[in-house]
Amino acid sequence: MAVTVPAPNPHPAPAGRGGHARGAPPSRTSRWIYLAFFAGLGVLFAWHAWSQADAYWALDTHGQRAEAVILRYEEVRGRRSTTRYPVFQFATPEGRKVEATSGVSADPSEWPRGRRLVVVYDPGNPANVRPAAAVAAGPGITPWVLGLLAFVMFALASVFLIPDRPRKIH
Repeated sequence: MAVTVPAPNPHPAPAGRGGHARGAPPSRTSRWIYLAFFAGLGVLFAWHAWSQADAYWALDTHGQRAEAVILRYEEVRGRRSTTRYPVFQFATPEGRKVEATSGVSADPSEWPRGRRLVVVYDPGNPANVRPAAAVAAGPGITPWVLGLLAFVMFALASVFLIPDRPRKIH
């Protein structure tokens, strides 16, 4: 039985990060990978920023007010913290009873169960509900931070669209 051993590579990969010679520009393939990576992050951040701002704008422009009662809290456990979201029950003008979880967290000690408060809900989607005070306070800083991160990611992606300058040969 004959065993074949592959011949050693006469051109080993150059030393340096990513298989590139030190100081050499990234290859065309890796440039597209970097471009796709940063553009993908930009799209992800932009989508999250838009969805948060859109949820606020929907309530601010089309929302209807109703008096609600806090039934209970839903807990979302993270690694180091637990966030609690109140579950409201309110009636629409048509008399339909709705039970929906707030899009804004709250402290149960400040807003105990059974407390009545004014909420703003989207008539087209009553599950989109927030306390009126939270809607009056605005969308918050999170959509702005996510939008800034999206801008930075798109700027980084655009760097990989810049064509290489031809190198001078001495």
